[in-house]
Amino acid sequence: MKILLILFFISILSSPSNANLRCKEISNHLLASECFKSKKNIKSALEALSKFKESSDEEIYDYLDFKRIQILQNTNKFIESIEEFSILHPKSQLLKKIDFMHIEFLSKNNFNRKLLEKLDLVEKKYKLTKKDKLQIKFYRGLYFYQIKEYDKSFNLIKQISTRNPLYKSKYINELIRTLNSKHSYILSKKDKINRLNALYNSGQYTTFMNEYEENLSLQLLIKKSLIEIKSKKTEKGLMTLSNISLGKFASSGSQSKDLEAMAESKYRIILYELNKSKDNSALAIRLNSILTNFPNYKKNTEVGYLAARLFTIDKNYNQGIKVYNWLIKTKSKGYIDKSFYGLGFSEYMQGNYRDAIGYFRSLKESDKLYYQQLGSYWTAKCFLKLNDRDLAFKEFNELADIHKIGYYPYLASKEINKKIDIKPTKQIINSNIYKNDINLLVISKNHRKLRKEIENYIRNKINSTNFIDYLNELNYAGEFNLSIKISYSYNANDRYKYPRGFRSIVEKNSKKYGVDPNLIYALIREESLYDSKALSWVGAKGLMQIMDKTGDSLDRELKIKSLLFNPEDNINLGTYYLMKLSKRFNNNLSNILAAYNGGPNNVDLWRNKFTGLDDDEFVENIPFKETNGYVKRVLRSYYYYKNNN
Repeated sequence: MKILLILFFISILSSPSNANLRCKEISNHLLASECFKSKKNIKSALEALSKFKESSDEEIYDYLDFKRIQILQNTNKFIESIEEFSILHPKSQLLKKIDFMHIEFLSKNNFNRKLLEKLDLVEKKYKLTKKDKLQIKFYRGLYFYQIKEYDKSFNLIKQISTRNPLYKSKYINELIRTLNSKHSYILSKKDKINRLNALYNSGQYTTFMNEYEENLSLQLLIKKSLIEIKSKKTEKGLMTLSNISLGKFASSGSQSKDLEAMAESKYRIILYELNKSKDNSALAIRLNSILTNFPNYKKNTEVGYLAARLFTIDKNYNQGIKVYNWLIKTKSKGYIDKSFYGLGFSEYMQGNYRDAIGYFRSLKESDKLYYQQLGSYWTAKCFLKLNDRDLAFKEFNELADIHKIGYYPYLASKEINKKIDIKPTKQIINSNIYKNDINLLVISKNHRKLRKEIENYIRNKINSTNFIDYLNELNYAGEFNLSIKISYSYNANDRYKYPRGFRSIVEKNSKKYGVDPNLIYALIREESLYDSKALSWVGAKGLMQIMDKTGDSLDRELKIKSLLFNPEDNINLGTYYLMKLSKRFNNNLSNILAAYNGGPNNVDLWRNKFTGLDDDEFVENIPFKETNGYVKRVLRSYYYYKNNN
């Protein structure tokens, strides 16, 4: 009897009437409409949308009429609503999306002749993105299947399956199975290899393992082994890689493919050991042996640079210099600037400052701004080491004056004790021209799918004539993440790229814990780009990207309970943690930031290894690539905030 009562109450709570009641309780009519739409209550969804439209201006009517079409998508009024939209909004950017909705409708209802006409029209009418072209290919595949032209259908569908396995995977896989079982179409060996490679590259490891077949290719066997290593079958995966690296496998029939597989396995084993080994030079020697024994290995430039870096980190500079020179001699694409930098820094660390200047000066001619600044700064440092202060200060001044914003200009300004005057910006004025667009963003803040749709809608309305007004209104509304992204698409003032978001919370916690507010702003910008909902692939959360374990530990110390996606809680914990790191590392900014990203214990290890170095020299020697870049980026932003109050 008790079980029956429980089931009865569950059925009441989950009934359509109760679901609709929850929708009615939503005060915002647009969100209520979305709720009703998800419950398939078309009448209520339309009524709520109509009420929202009554309180809105014409500038977003096309979007609201688009939402109406979405609601009517599976009704007999769908075509009529599309026709009305075309008349009311003939220039709307949403017409392409609506045409694709129309295509889906025609395909579902087997209107084959009209479907083909619509597909042809859309291809001629619009500038199509890669995703658009993929959709066209999918619906053409379905069209050919419906008219029983199975060869053409299979050819298109298998292209999607092997190149874009995440696109409509459920439908594509079902259609492939149907074409196989009813019409005897099968994927070739090459098709299977391409699909498995695409699955691996898109991180679909479970599907990869389910579909894996033996003897397809050695490279796929290597990928299978790497998945096993990640999925706690480490010994099995490493054993397979070891066997391949030693040539213990059935030949593919191609010597070049066999050698490529052996080199790849050796490289992958070294990469696995990289995080565990304390002898970087030993690993570098093994990497060098790959260069020697497998000269045609496709990843040799990557292998060579890693070997050179490991030698450098181990202070085995002369061995590193040999590999850097090899990379330059072989004109290794993407590694020329890095190799000149490696050569310069290796000579610098050995006290060969005149030789180092030659390499650093060559970087000033790089087509990459970062290396231009790096080359200029370290050229100046070499002059300082040679006691030529005039040339050093000339170089520092030029770097600070010309580039103004950047990690190396920041260091240069410190060396010459010069505050850089960054062009002042006018106060942000909220014009309210696009208040309805901004209101849509604010409403959808906690509704991920709707938010993404609205962001795309607004971004497509922004152009070179109105972006300043949009940026002003976005900043005024606290939409800093979107504002920063848009500012990089146009020639926007740096003021929009470096906002002071969540100012009241930052200032409060700055005073509470005695942490420079400019450092907090800089860290938030680089950690999350002011996205309070940011979630990294390793699980770091919120504005200051705090891990659950760290958050729990800090909560216990403060005797509070925090929600990491809540800006107030996140900034409180992040600033408190910065205070702790400041005390531990005597307010040394480089150490604090390296510890925030790479861990305080690692910073202790690195400082012990690289004793007696200046802070700038220490940062260049940080062995973690991510932490090395992180410290530089945060200090660049800190420099901007500090000089642009």
